[in-house]
Amino acid sequence: MELQPAKAYLITVGGDINEIFPENGETFELEEAQAHVEGYIEIVHLTKNQIMIVNEEGKFDKEYNPIATGIADLHRALWSGDYICGNVVICPSPMLP
Repeated sequence: MELQPAKAYLITVGGDINEIFPENGETFELEEAQAHVEGYIEIVHLTKNQIMIVNEEGKFDKEYNPIATGIADLHRALWSGDYICGNVVICPSPMLP
């Protein structure tokens, strides 16, 4: 599956990748983003216009997410040896004001 930069996707720890849409049609509310990642959010900047929304405390109680980690590595968005746990959302930066 090719991810389109203008769309939003939920990438689960189980390897599912699904296009998602903000409830209001334009931007994700904080609570909505938190529901997708199942906790407090942290932003990983992939490009100037694209972000990955991750669970801030995912490493404490969530499973490793190999797809999200691979995407972040490809964009050089992680420190060497770092990794991502839990479900993530990838979306254009303006979708999370």
